[in-house]
Amino acid sequence: MNKVKTTTIGGGAQYAKVSERLKQFRTDCPRASITTTPIPQEDGMVMFKAYILKDKADENSADATGHALQTKSGTKDFEKLETIAVGRALALLGYAADGDIASSEEMEEFLAHKEGEIAKKLAGVADKIAEAKTQAELLAIYTEHEGLGQELTALLTKRKEEIKAGK
Repeated sequence: MNKVKTTTIGGGAQYAKVSERLKQFRTDCPRASITTTPIPQEDGMVMFKAYILKDKADENSADATGHALQTKSGTKDFEKLETIAVGRALALLGYAADGDIASSEEMEEFLAHKEGEIAKKLAGVADKIAEAKTQAELLAIYTEHEGLGQELTALLTKRKEEIKAGK
């Protein structure tokens, strides 16, 4: 298997798009078989199943199955679900960047969710920072919330300078 072309997504992570993985897979395994099946769920959602056999002339060749389930909000289109399922099956066969199995959309959704969560937490911490009167109080806030990253450090640094200036 040759190296699959990757792209950088939010946070600097390397991701191999399903289209790139599929192209490389087809080059490496020209006799492969990929079958996708939509599976309606009792709750009205849809699950997609993708089954890949590396060599359809050899039923004992490596194979993998990937699934993708529609989210409760229904945001994953029918075609996107199929692509995600194929991408998962390809990843299980080794066609992914750094062993990642999630789709780029899932990674971007996760990173956006994570950024949103950090923003919410920062909003709550910002009030505590503004009310801090001493550098010791700022240190306590930092210690409690240090996982919030550079944005927290910037807020703390600004407030520290204000305290030094007597504001």
